[in-house]
Amino acid sequence: MTVAHSNFERENDTIRALVETLNLHEPGEGGHAERVAVYATATGHRLGMTFDELLHLRRAATLHDIGKISVSSTTLQKIGELEDAELEELRSHALLALSVIETYEWLRPTLPMIQHHHERWDGTGYPAGLKGNDIPLGARVIGVAEAFDVLVTGSPWRRKITIAEALEELRRCCGSQFDPAVVSAFEAVQPVIQPVGSA
Repeated sequence: MTVAHSNFERENDTIRALVETLNLHEPGEGGHAERVAVYATATGHRLGMTFDELLHLRRAATLHDIGKISVSSTTLQKIGELEDAELEELRSHALLALSVIETYEWLRPTLPMIQHHHERWDGTGYPAGLKGNDIPLGARVIGVAEAFDVLVTGSPWRRKITIAEALEELRRCCGSQFDPAVVSAFEAVQPVIQPVGSA
């Protein structure tokens, strides 16, 4: 085994351990992370990203919610509408991820994508209110991939809907929440993406 391969395996083991830690804190996050990573990587490939860009995108997509480790389980698992303070706590996960990820130098290219995956194309997202192409492309891709997964699998505060309904919702939010080019790329690859387990 070469040194480069050994390092790659060690890095993957670290990512798996981080995701498992998150999954223990919020059951179901492991499956969500895997599905978002698959959707994002396929979309990024469609958009013409390079191998290295796709590697960082896949890692970022897998770890996009890692900041939730620092959010209380009560808030994460609450059924129904969140209070303002709870919503603020939940939204903090995009920035809380930085303290987890920045300790790993090889993961630092993922930071902008993780930090900004809840920005919106029209500038009304968080945490920085970035708009349009100022949002890192990887973050825009993860935003679409995550939204699709939440729509088709459901959450404590949202019933799941069909794939057709989810794609229609992505189209409806083009130009406001999502980059139209990313949604178009996702739509092109979604039919050929192999199903990923929900557990």
